[in-house]
Amino acid sequence: MADLSIDRLSSSTQTKLRSTQILTSLPQIVSELFQNSLDAGAKHIEIGVNCAEWSCWVTDDGSGMSKDSLDTFRTAGRYQSSKAYTPDSLDCLSTFGFRGEALASAADLCCLEIASRTSRSRETWSIILKDGKTLYAGSAVRWRKESHGTTVCIRDAFYNLPVRRRSHPSPSRTFELIRGEIESWAIMHPEVSFSLEDSQAKLCGSAKSSMLKIPKTSSCIGVFRHLYGRALCHHVEEISLISEGMRLEGFISLDGALSKAYQFLYVNRHPIPSGDLHRIIDSKFASSSFAKNAFDEIGATQRSSTRRSPRKIEKKPVYVLNLVVSPKQIDNLLEPAKAVLQFQNKAAVVEFLSSSIVSFLVRHGFTAPRDNTSRTHEISTGSPRKRKRLDFEHNSGYAEVIPEENEQEGTNVPPAPLNLYAERPHDMNELVWTDPNTGETFIVDARTGNSRPQTQPRLAIEDLDENGQSQVLRQRRTLSLPNIGSVDKSRIGPAPEWIQEALEANDTYAITEKRIAEVTVGSVSETPQRNYLSDQQAQYQQRRHFSNLFLSGQGSGDSNIHVQHRFTKDDICAARIISQVDRKFVACVFNKDLDNGDLGKNKSSTKEDDKNSTLVLIDQHAADERIRVERFLKDLCLGFLRSYSGEEEEGVEMRHLTPPVPVLLTRHEASRLVRSQHIESSFRSWGIRFADLAQVELGLGTSTSGLDNENDSYVQVFTVCVPEVVADKLTMGNELRDLVKGYLAQLESDLPDISRNQGEHSETRANESDWLRALRWCPRELLDLVNSKACRGAIMFNDSLSREQCIRLVHQLSETVFPFQCAHGRPSLVPLANLGKLSGNGGSSLRRTVGWSTLDQQTSLE
Repeated sequence: MADLSIDRLSSSTQTKLRSTQILTSLPQIVSELFQNSLDAGAKHIEIGVNCAEWSCWVTDDGSGMSKDSLDTFRTAGRYQSSKAYTPDSLDCLSTFGFRGEALASAADLCCLEIASRTSRSRETWSIILKDGKTLYAGSAVRWRKESHGTTVCIRDAFYNLPVRRRSHPSPSRTFELIRGEIESWAIMHPEVSFSLEDSQAKLCGSAKSSMLKIPKTSSCIGVFRHLYGRALCHHVEEISLISEGMRLEGFISLDGALSKAYQFLYVNRHPIPSGDLHRIIDSKFASSSFAKNAFDEIGATQRSSTRRSPRKIEKKPVYVLNLVVSPKQIDNLLEPAKAVLQFQNKAAVVEFLSSSIVSFLVRHGFTAPRDNTSRTHEISTGSPRKRKRLDFEHNSGYAEVIPEENEQEGTNVPPAPLNLYAERPHDMNELVWTDPNTGETFIVDARTGNSRPQTQPRLAIEDLDENGQSQVLRQRRTLSLPNIGSVDKSRIGPAPEWIQEALEANDTYAITEKRIAEVTVGSVSETPQRNYLSDQQAQYQQRRHFSNLFLSGQGSGDSNIHVQHRFTKDDICAARIISQVDRKFVACVFNKDLDNGDLGKNKSSTKEDDKNSTLVLIDQHAADERIRVERFLKDLCLGFLRSYSGEEEEGVEMRHLTPPVPVLLTRHEASRLVRSQHIESSFRSWGIRFADLAQVELGLGTSTSGLDNENDSYVQVFTVCVPEVVADKLTMGNELRDLVKGYLAQLESDLPDISRNQGEHSETRANESDWLRALRWCPRELLDLVNSKACRGAIMFNDSLSREQCIRLVHQLSETVFPFQCAHGRPSLVPLANLGKLSGNGGSSLRRTVGWSTLDQQTSLE
């Protein structure tokens, strides 16, 4: 085989490879252009985009470029920059652009026009470049400027990269990304005014000609209020902290938001995407009570003893923070967008940021101090979701100790903090606590929270483990048994007959339901029983022995008994229905060896079938809930897909509201709703429609005071249509408001780009499982309402079902997509026993008669 020579790539290939990595999207092109304007000292930046035509322009009043500089750039190309650096100075960069690659890359991928004028020049000079060639050089014609500054115009972006164009977001989504990029930079540069114009919408004369104007303000809070209104920053705390050469500045709001779209973190005034530093801040807020106790939109705290619905979205923090670190301590040369940062001492940065957030939370009572003077004491239960808090102030989150008067000195002295951890007993799951008022000592179970006096011994019974060794079974105390050590154990047993007779004679305690049918195993246990065991304790041992014997295979010498099997929908379809049990469950048998031809036949039982079968209990409520929720979601999601494809007459079934229902939104939320066609169409596709949005937009435009005026912080919109499937729930309470605001918050952070997926499934929209494709775009609040409706209307416990109804229920369950869990994620069925072990497949010790027929008098498994 001939040796392959290594050849040098041509200069055009090198340029194209480099350029395609520097500029990857139209929003990044716009970002690179106005970053150059900021480096040029511009105080006013105007931006125009036409995403459908792949064009944009940026004009500023910066220092400008001379004719000689333009000629140098035109001839030399890449790595020409007015921000000259030496190799040593790359370690301490102080500008946003520094490589001299953005404009050169744009000239390779687009048609680039630059028009600029300096303060010393009377003429505006212009050059036009495309594909590395100069198309024009001379006096500016279109972009002639009256004062110093620069205009950069991009046309036909990515004309030579058709695959990139095809994978690019839609024009409406691209405009939203550009808008968000400008807003994030404007917040940290209040001394600069920005304006954004959608040229395509302006040419079409659309009422939604998206126009963004951000004036100069005195601080970043002013810019934030102009963009998002005062509703999110009624109460703020300005941050200014210094530690070991680092500085943190900005503000944190006491008003929570429904999304993370209002969290802005900067390093040396450069916005950084969501990453490790954001997660550090999130973790501190998540471990506090901020999500529940943040101020609401009317300025009142949410601290209340009222139980909150678990469906309600908890508030997210709102903040603008700029971390100032020496440029020598940062490496941002890892990728062209300069979004990935590496710190020389990341541990110090993390500690400084964490302590700053914790101090804010402590000052406002959202978390307890970390030192020993903390007034909040928690008993750890091993799980962060299960904590018991001592709270003596109507849900204030603190345990207060009233100062006592010093009898000797006659003065008030601060009390010592309440100490729950004074002593650790031998069991590490228990705590010793002394009542400061009575002096009595108690043992507190750290897992359950139960307590008992230290002088009272633990109630225990003895048992033999699998190896025949004595062990102690601890059980929860239900009755106080003083001096149990002196009580004869033989006297501990069933309740006296006179108590049982008294209870039976009293109609209040009469049993209104039939006793639950039991499976009698006979003499299942060879373990010696103590005559002092109560009936409850004996039943506990029998149930444990039954589980070991028939589920895990313990106690038998056959190694093949311990078999694992994964159930499928075919198993549910082929299940043999026995009967309803306790008006809560449907008992059935799954046969692992049934052929597909036997599915759903409910044929009679044989002993051979039982050897390979499993007894299963199906939760009748969970099963019906799963059936209902998939039926609702299928209609809803298929209607969404049809509506988004232009078939609105076959879209989501809607209910017209008469009169229209008002929803109060912040000015920013209303502005996003009426001025973003993509957001409004997302609401329409789910069957939510609003009235007179054009009038709302006019009202937003007539405000001359901007969003900084507290009286203009809110706007009322009227809802005229809602999805029929949850219409009744949406007209109750604040459900409609929560749905609209929650979906707006969801679209703020994750606006779906569904248009690119329309053509991929246009021919298969009728598929039964096609609704799953739209489920990922369903509003979370709408999904919660559908789940709630499916749960409330499903078959409940204590609803009697005939055998025919049980068969129909199980058959419908087998036709669902996710039959093994309910709408809320709980399991819908549980395997109870392997029938093969009960019918003699596991050894002679297991050959015994089991009373399965007690589950239903008309059905026998024998």
